[in-house]
Amino acid sequence: MKWFTSDLHHSHKNIVKFTNRGVETAQETHDEWLRNVWNSQVAKGDIVYHLGDFSFAKRYEDIANFIKTLNGQKIFFKGNHDDRDVFENLMHQQVIQAWYEYKEIKIGSVPVVLFHFPIGSWHKQGHGSWHLHGHSHGNYMDGKGFILDVGIDNAYNLTGKHKFFAEEDIVRIMHSRDKHIADHHRENI
Repeated sequence: MKWFTSDLHHSHKNIVKFTNRGVETAQETHDEWLRNVWNSQVAKGDIVYHLGDFSFAKRYEDIANFIKTLNGQKIFFKGNHDDRDVFENLMHQQVIQAWYEYKEIKIGSVPVVLFHFPIGSWHKQGHGSWHLHGHSHGNYMDGKGFILDVGIDNAYNLTGKHKFFAEEDIVRIMHSRDKHIADHHRENI
């Protein structure tokens, strides 16, 4: 099983105040709540793509120790609050499997662009590719077409529950949308 999420903000001192997470947790229990959300969905053999802004902890050991308590294989993307050196160390110590700034994968036969930030025009958009992102905590409403904020806060906006997006969730959501081409490319070019 593959899962997608972003912007967990582990060890962020005010994230509950800034988001709708207060309906399910308090600031004092936020990190434990994050662990429960993660581990209640993700099995040991699953893959999780976390699309940026994982932790606000200052010490590498705090980040690594928290990640070690989370199920699944972890693939991280650098967000604006993440540090490359931390990711390099996490990978070197085999706490995470990989990290990227940008990556293209497939869900089924559909090309998918993964990046922390929402992009208005992404690779193969005119051919029906999808774009999954984080960063906006469900506040980016300008995206048209096959673009989805997979952050935990947007999951709440769409489903009424803070959760991760399974591949099947993404397929269902994208099939309910129409293709939008934001640049000069057109279908038969």
